[in-house]
Amino acid sequence: MPTPIYPLTNVAPTIAAILDIPAPAQSTGEPLAEIVADLTGSERCAILAPDALGMYQWGLWHQAMPFLGLLINQRHVVLRAVMPTITPVNFATMVTGADQSAHGIQAKDEDFQCETIFEVLAADGKRGAAVGQEGCTMTDLIGRWAECCGQVGKRAPRYEDDTVADMLLEVAAEDTPDFLITQLVTTDDIFHEFKPSSPQVVPHLQDMDARLNRLVEGLAELDYGIIILSDHGQHDGDGRGTHGSDCDEDSLVPCTWTK
Repeated sequence: MPTPIYPLTNVAPTIAAILDIPAPAQSTGEPLAEIVADLTGSERCAILAPDALGMYQWGLWHQAMPFLGLLINQRHVVLRAVMPTITPVNFATMVTGADQSAHGIQAKDEDFQCETIFEVLAADGKRGAAVGQEGCTMTDLIGRWAECCGQVGKRAPRYEDDTVADMLLEVAAEDTPDFLITQLVTTDDIFHEFKPSSPQVVPHLQDMDARLNRLVEGLAELDYGIIILSDHGQHDGDGRGTHGSDCDEDSLVPCTWTK
């Protein structure tokens, strides 16, 4: 049976269903029944997003990611990013359930034009948090908006995914937010630098896999239901990796979950 493909707009309604809160008002997606069934009952929910890790790269290098492979082999779906397949647009979709025509985000310094999951959490007396590297979408857009909504935004130095992981586990343990989201940027950086098909990306993917393992173990101990997905993929360009088109290499990303 083929793996189901769902729109990325389904992510925010899925988080809302797990946490028993309304979906953001302009959301056009539907809760992913498979994920909701498995994660309902978790006290909290987290999204771990290795940037630009698409199905194309997964097909090429899955043997370098044994922990992620274990999870994907147990349960997964495929998500299709919205257009354009760039980072600010699709992280905005993750937290709104809407495409760009509704959320209005093209760049990370812009403001949302519709309700996000952070407003919904605040209205229900719950807390959200965003953790990422300084100067990236997770801090300059998602974390900034979380802070505007009275939620938690935490910043780590650029090129420090291990510091992001440490900070995320610290926030999870000390602040216990009901919803937690992070962007692991290194994958996007190395795919751009070397191209997704280059064997030079493999050591970085191995590091990312170990980082995900550590994060999942730490968050599961705190009763988080955990969703691992990406914002978009990448394809081989002229001398470097690139994305932004509607081709499958840019659009299709794996999504798995555990608790």
